[in-house]
Amino acid sequence: MKILLLADIASEHTQKWAIGLAENGVKIGIFSFNKSDSNWYEDHLNIQILFESLNKISGSAIREKIGYLNYLSPLKQKIKEFNPDIVHAHYATSYGLLGALSGFRPFIISVWGSDVYDFPEKSILHKQLMKWILKQATFICSTSHCMKNQTEKFFNKEIHVVPFGINVKKFSNFSPPKLNEQNVNVGIIKSLEIKYGIDYLIKAFKIILEKYPEKRLKLILVGDGSQRRQYEEICRNLKIDDHVFFAGKVPNQEIVQFLQKIDIFVSLSILDSESFGVSLVEAMAAARPIVATNVDGFSEVLGSDDCGLLVNRKDEFAAAEAIEKYILNPDLAIVKGLNSQKRAMSNYNWNDNLETMIKIYKVLLK
Repeated sequence: MKILLLADIASEHTQKWAIGLAENGVKIGIFSFNKSDSNWYEDHLNIQILFESLNKISGSAIREKIGYLNYLSPLKQKIKEFNPDIVHAHYATSYGLLGALSGFRPFIISVWGSDVYDFPEKSILHKQLMKWILKQATFICSTSHCMKNQTEKFFNKEIHVVPFGINVKKFSNFSPPKLNEQNVNVGIIKSLEIKYGIDYLIKAFKIILEKYPEKRLKLILVGDGSQRRQYEEICRNLKIDDHVFFAGKVPNQEIVQFLQKIDIFVSLSILDSESFGVSLVEAMAAARPIVATNVDGFSEVLGSDDCGLLVNRKDEFAAAEAIEKYILNPDLAIVKGLNSQKRAMSNYNWNDNLETMIKIYKVLLK
């Protein structure tokens, strides 16, 4: 089986799909608008890089989106050379658009979040374009049920939910942290972008720090992004920079090490386009007590209050109160951590997700 992935080669999600499928005997070709930071694919004989741009593009500027059309001719040429059984686009409004224009069938689109939540809301033209793109697909996949519901506003055929799970073996030895000591590390593993509410986390941490000056508290921010300088400035202005550690972007294999250092995992995304949350699932599997906003994806992943504490978005006081509950009730942190770990292991096993996707491919080929 040969699958051409239309996807961002620099994305850890793309890399995970490509490697997982390749290790299951699927031959993968990747066509990307971006350039990878590393040669992560070198050790995988089943992965072939068909095209990657010389320069990274964000796709945020109008001229960049129009520039996607420049890749149509190269894509058709690579399709001819690679001769895939299926073209699978990850993200509807960039790679999905290009895949739709290529005319190749069968054609799968996996929606990722902001493509179906944010893009159609920009104008009527954006909404009509979204409907047209999805209509060209043979299959539509979504990582969550809430995003499936959102996508159904633009597409009235069956949408298949394939969660973006985790390697549960990596977290099998984790147990909930003990919070009855003076040292407590609050943290998150996420890109430093506005939609993820990092500024609200910083302000919530400031509240806790002032309330419990006798404790040795630290805020660990793992990730990088366009807002890093602004967040560093906020920490300096609040006079808490000595208590905040900006780890920067770390390789995927080091995520487990940082989860071991985080005692309370706090994810305060402010938009419903946060429609799944892989880092949240990893924290759940690591039995970390969770504080998260009630955006669609987090509510679905946690399932209930048994697995964590959900708070209103853009509310640092509610977030601080939830963090405080864990600090004052170590047993609550243990119970929540164990419940979330059980849920993550049962519902978001990456091997199960790979098996589901391969079954979809086989159905299409029949």
